Amino acid sequence: MRVGLPRSLSFYYLFPWYRVFLDELGVSWVESQYTTEKDLEIMSLCPTDEPCISVKVAFAHAHNLLQIVDCLFVPTVVSLSETAYCCPKMIGLPSMLRAGLGLTEGQLVSPFIDFKENPGRWEETWVDAARALGVRNSARAIFALGQGLRAWRETQKATTDMSCLIDSGCRFPKPKCPPNNQKDLPEEKARLTTGIMGHGYILHDFFGQRIIQTAKEYGPVFTAETVPLDDIEAALSTVPDGHKAWTIEGHILGAALSLLRSKKVDRMVFVSAFSCGPASIIENYISLEAETQGIPFLNLAVDEHLGDAGLITRLEAFMDTVRPRVVKTSQAGNGEVWASGPGPEVRMSGQSRAPVGLVSMGHLEIPMLTLFREMGVPAIVPPRLTEDIANSGKELAPEFICYPMVTLLGQMRRLATDGADRILMIQGKGRCRLGWYAQVMETILHRAGYSVRVLAIDSPFPLRDKWASFVDSYREITGAPGTLKALRAVAMAVKKLQALDTAADILREIRAFEKCRGDGDRLFGTFSREVHEAGTFGNVGRAFKRFVAAAEDLPKIPADPLRVALVGEIYVVNEPFVNKDVEGILGSLEQRVRVYSNLGVSNWLACHLFRTPKAVLSHREVSKAARPYLNADVGGHGRESVGETVLASRNGMDGAIHLFPFTCMPEIIAQNVLVKVSKDADFPVLSLMISEQTGVQGLVTRLEAFCDLLAGRRKQRRARRLPVGPTRQGQEGEMPV
Repeated sequence: MRVGLPRSLSFYYLFPWYRVFLDELGVSWVESQYTTEKDLEIMSLCPTDEPCISVKVAFAHAHNLLQIVDCLFVPTVVSLSETAYCCPKMIGLPSMLRAGLGLTEGQLVSPFIDFKENPGRWEETWVDAARALGVRNSARAIFALGQGLRAWRETQKATTDMSCLIDSGCRFPKPKCPPNNQKDLPEEKARLTTGIMGHGYILHDFFGQRIIQTAKEYGPVFTAETVPLDDIEAALSTVPDGHKAWTIEGHILGAALSLLRSKKVDRMVFVSAFSCGPASIIENYISLEAETQGIPFLNLAVDEHLGDAGLITRLEAFMDTVRPRVVKTSQAGNGEVWASGPGPEVRMSGQSRAPVGLVSMGHLEIPMLTLFREMGVPAIVPPRLTEDIANSGKELAPEFICYPMVTLLGQMRRLATDGADRILMIQGKGRCRLGWYAQVMETILHRAGYSVRVLAIDSPFPLRDKWASFVDSYREITGAPGTLKALRAVAMAVKKLQALDTAADILREIRAFEKCRGDGDRLFGTFSREVHEAGTFGNVGRAFKRFVAAAEDLPKIPADPLRVALVGEIYVVNEPFVNKDVEGILGSLEQRVRVYSNLGVSNWLACHLFRTPKAVLSHREVSKAARPYLNADVGGHGRESVGETVLASRNGMDGAIHLFPFTCMPEIIAQNVLVKVSKDADFPVLSLMISEQTGVQGLVTRLEAFCDLLAGRRKQRRARRLPVGPTRQGQEGEMPV
């Protein structure tokens, strides 16, 4: 058996591991060549346009190898440390290749690497991989795994010589320093040193080689691989939760901070793939540090459409700039934290009686305001989202960040203007970028001159790891009210949330049958106001009963509505302003539509916080349904989007609509895989990427066309099931009326 190793993504970091493992098994292997222009011409093998260039290139490499090998070896790289995950695209790449290229079970071997969640257990998948490659000796497989792991760790230590790149052509790579052919530059410029940060699969392949070669003409160059691991760890430890950053991106961030703070570089270039998710997070820290140190910073994004000449021209113009200015920085001596940026100087104080700001999503503001009101903590929410609020967030947001951060930043600016000096956000560090939004947005707001803290509340589970930090955040926000008072506040908030989510599903049913369009929405609006004002559990229950009774009394028409599942990223699905009120549009179409969605916040709390048996079993069913297509959790709701779509097809629904924000990593993986799901199940799926550029009319047109398609398919299916018999005119062989 001959095995292929695609030169992409994790390969550039783990190739010693892969090579040695296969060598020790006695398996013949071959690597794809470096990316060429011909590879860029066949990137249409990737079934969707949204993945970054690095994922698209992986399809080209895999395709080329499949012409000469029996199978591909592409591990599922979940985590490379005990504290952090890897980028979702590394986790999801094997599933995307399997779905996009239509690979059979034996054409892709993908053992897991997961030091964080499955220490001691993921090794079993390598034994299974060895069996798939024809080696049934488990002891030999374990030994090969150990040797591969050792080779990888040794290689990491061997690549920290200044201005040296990895020569990936040898089994145990040694630093290889190309000659330093500097341009004929003025003496003060020729001595300047450049730091070039970026992913190995960008810098050391087709896209980045010219960048590094050009930079070397101007003087010495540092890359992330050339910075000692101890220096990287020390710098990363200064970033709040830096040890939880994605492993590879954390390595890049630590290297950049170390070089900037030690003044070993005179300029910094950050090279990323267009729409790279983690890059949009770490870029903020690198650019801020470069600004603080007075070191010029250039951000370059590459994709398949970027001309080489234009890229190098930008780099050369940057390299030709004058010697960096030196900026003196000062620190306050009173123990308070200061931040400076483009706006006025900001002074952060300790305790405050200003109201807590709450960002909103759909009708979540109602239970959130109730929670704080019941605990006696003053709280405010911003007005409903508008274009002005979204645009104010866009002014500050990183270029390739997803739409939810854009709107949240806009809300936070409004809250800060309205007097809040603390803003609460619910999140947790995981595979998705959401876990970094609070601290990144706080930094962005400080640089813009807003005196505000963004406080993140994470789940308290598992208690051993998270309870202490949860309690600290809880006390800081609420002042620690009595236990009974806090429990009542939580119970009241959950009661209202469940009532609103249940009523929202009833509204979906009303829209499919109501005689007078808009009756259901008006009824739901009245119910929402009553729930918001309700001060007791009884009042909430009575308001819900009135809503149900009124819904039953509404005039209805006989209809057989289309049944459509709504899946995707939770914020985009639940925030009408962001998704342009997709559910409202579907509820107003001439073709009646019954929408189904399991992405309510109460469902999420029941599964992930309260761990109710029903919710946990439902989540397991969804994960099981997704497993044949996406066998790993890629963060966010990516796996749920796939599983919910599979279940929708099995349950006889007519189609599914997949909503996700521009650059959302988990949902881009799901979108890629859903192409295969749709084909296998003969089940229409409409994927809609939402951004601030999305127009309502274009969205309406696409939804109308999709529903027309579903109606036509339903009519055809029913026609095929009708028996052939005499028609009204008595002519045989025609379909009966």
